[in-house]
Amino acid sequence: MLFVTTGLLITDLALQPGLPTPPELFGPDKIEHFLAFFVLTMLARMGWPRRGWITAIMLLSYGISIELVQGATIFGRTASAADVAADLIGIGLGLVFANLFRQRVPA
Repeated sequence: MLFVTTGLLITDLALQPGLPTPPELFGPDKIEHFLAFFVLTMLARMGWPRRGWITAIMLLSYGISIELVQGATIFGRTASAADVAADLIGIGLGLVFANLFRQRVPA
């Protein structure tokens, strides 16, 4: 339930109208993308612990979908490959930390 709620919140925030600004390769929004997908990955791994690669593929598809919608809408948002890269880094580190957490905490 927390995973779904977090996903809906992230979707809402990602599709809110924004100020028309040019995309930045290392802008502060990359930290937001990283943190959002790190948290989503951790939550997904807690809910579905045996679905590592499926989790990664699904979350990456979700991140790409958000960027496609941002690029196709009139909300003043733009699509960015750097955002997808930040998402991917968050997913990767989320998988690593989730695995470390599972090894340290008995079931």
